Amino acid sequence: MPSISVIIPVYNVEQHLNKCLESVSMQTFRDFEVICVNDGSSDGSAAILKKIAKRDSRFKIITQENNGLSIARNIGMKEATAEHIAFIDSDDFVHPRFLEVLYKAAIESNADIVGCNFCKIYNDDALPELENVQPQKYEPALEVLMNRKNFIHFNVWNKLYKRNVISGISFVPGIYFEDWVYNCCVFAKAKNFVWVNEKLYGYRISENSIMRSSFNQKKLDDYVIGIHSVRKFYKENYPDLWGLVRDTRIARTVKMMMNSTRRSKDRALYAAAQIALKKLYNLKLIGYTGLSLANKIKLFRFLH
Repeated sequence: MPSISVIIPVYNVEQHLNKCLESVSMQTFRDFEVICVNDGSSDGSAAILKKIAKRDSRFKIITQENNGLSIARNIGMKEATAEHIAFIDSDDFVHPRFLEVLYKAAIESNADIVGCNFCKIYNDDALPELENVQPQKYEPALEVLMNRKNFIHFNVWNKLYKRNVISGISFVPGIYFEDWVYNCCVFAKAKNFVWVNEKLYGYRISENSIMRSSFNQKKLDDYVIGIHSVRKFYKENYPDLWGLVRDTRIARTVKMMMNSTRRSKDRALYAAAQIALKKLYNLKLIGYTGLSLANKIKLFRFLH
């Protein structure tokens, strides 16, 4: 049984897939398996996956019809066999010591989750050389995730998780911004978290990325679904922690919903956001606590 299972969802990324897979294959830490879930790619991605699986037996390929990122990750988790799980997006790449550094920090600190910093990649930039790696441990993990500075970020791809921490928690299918929902739930189960400030992950920024596309009704709806999903999880598992999550992470989501809607200058979308926020407020899933004065005024205007 390998020490780490790396899960890589793949969908129409032939332009960047080779670099991603090679960066994993060349890791200094060797005891891992890679679960590549080909999510119905229609380009040359399948051929690239087949080629590396033939050359490197640690790569396992699962092919399915296109069902989206969340389901691809969920399937990868079901197939994973290791006690530690890492997620990598197929258009990104990692430092050669990505797994080595995160795994060493996890073992030495007995950490439930280890995270690292990342670089935004716009072209073919390289990741910086490692300096003196000094992991920092935080406990409890949830309070770190709720930190207003958000220095650890809500992505899943720059983290290494213990299997027992993520067991029973799935990505919500069919929504954008699934990472923040997932981590809100996972971090409640984690006792501690270790942060490595070195930039070990290359996060590619493309013109077609979800984060750079305009705000729309789908994104608004998915924020609402995310809030309901997080509330359901805490109600069923950690009811005493819900107040902390609502007044920190959910408040941050409300701020993003309002600011994105205002920047869109779309009157129909603004009206839809008003309705959505009013419903959330009436259900006591959101409130003014945790918002800055400026954002409290914005929320008042949306509600009234």
